[in-house]
Amino acid sequence: MSHLQIFKNSLISSKKHAAFRLMPMGKTMQYIFFFILLFTILGFYQFANGIGESAAQLEGVLDYFNEISWLLYPFAFLFLLVVQTLVIFLTLSVIAAAGFFIAPLLKRRADYRFLWRTTLFANTWSFLIQVVSYFLFPSMTYITWLTYMLTFVLVCLALRYYPKLQK
Repeated sequence: MSHLQIFKNSLISSKKHAAFRLMPMGKTMQYIFFFILLFTILGFYQFANGIGESAAQLEGVLDYFNEISWLLYPFAFLFLLVVQTLVIFLTLSVIAAAGFFIAPLLKRRADYRFLWRTTLFANTWSFLIQVVSYFLFPSMTYITWLTYMLTFVLVCLALRYYPKLQK
């Protein structure tokens, strides 16, 4: 299955989210790192523009940034990549853990590793909403929390298609 098909199917139904639990880990990692790279590039763009605006207000700082820019920008990009990776993996892990504890209440059998993959693909809508809100509302953190809740709801809906618990 191509990445474009995976992307389209992850937007369509929670039944597909549940089916993605069986996807190979390599495809899963490629999918998540596309979004991590996208968020890193957006964050780096904001960082680079923020440095220019704030440095222009201070007289000597602009010269200093121009001297060390060859060192500052690569390390800033690398730092943003690591931070984005940690934040996204932590978010997915926490939502998957919450789904893991909800699964027995829904009388469904859920393995954490499968639930983590389901959470990743259920999080596609949240990724898109966050990218759009990045440009429209860059300082509104409640949108992030709403997207986390959306992902959790989509995971709970996908749990309906998991195998039932054996009696």
